[in-house]
Amino acid sequence: MAWRPTEFLIEGQLDNLQLGRVTGWMKFAGIKEKIVFNLKGDFHRDIRGAKIYFKGDNNSIDETKAKLYMNGFSKNQTGDVGVITAGFEPYDYVEGRVYIEWYGDKNGRVVLELPQENIKIIGTLIPWQKAEPVSRQQQAENMAGFMQEVSKQFGLK
Repeated sequence: MAWRPTEFLIEGQLDNLQLGRVTGWMKFAGIKEKIVFNLKGDFHRDIRGAKIYFKGDNNSIDETKAKLYMNGFSKNQTGDVGVITAGFEPYDYVEGRVYIEWYGDKNGRVVLELPQENIKIIGTLIPWQKAEPVSRQQQAENMAGFMQEVSKQFGLK
């Protein structure tokens, strides 16, 4: 289970200029304030070391539905980066689409999936040949931690 608020995304910008940290903001329908990000981790190699600006795909958002779905979504997203990629070469995760995932301290796993035409790269990327892939082990640990929290919420051990 994860939050999947893609249909309510208006726009956002995430910054990985400082390696080991992803900061930025997103704007969603149903929430008046910008959501602010301060996450540990890096983008995947296809966009590492840059900023990305992205926008939602939906021009006719049902505001009532957005308010209901986004109710309880934290205005300050802290935690760990999951997968953040634009789906460009070297295709460490997905090819041909934008995938933005993080594990928030307050909201758990959150996933956005967008077409590539909805993203703009700002700045100079670190050449992917000079960057190590994001650790698959770290990604597995992030998912395991998330699943452990879900189990606790359902009273499972």
